[in-house]
Amino acid sequence: TSSTLISPAEAQRIANTYIQVSDATAGTPNLVNQSGKLVYIVPVITNGTNVGEIDIDAQTGANLGGAGGVP
Repeated sequence: TSSTLISPAEAQRIANTYIQVSDATAGTPNLVNQSGKLVYIVPVITNGTNVGEIDIDAQTGANLGGAGGVP
């Protein structure tokens, strides 16, 4: 890809802004290739348990949705 990727720390910070539960936080992002697009999968952690994930576009920083306990 020709664009500069955001850092894992930036992806984690962005994901944190979307978490609505007070005791949940964004975990360590994992960079993956989803159908030719680089995406950070950011786990949502509550009390040490992965309760969901938020997908962050690695180039734009856009929230692409998620799974589990993420609204």
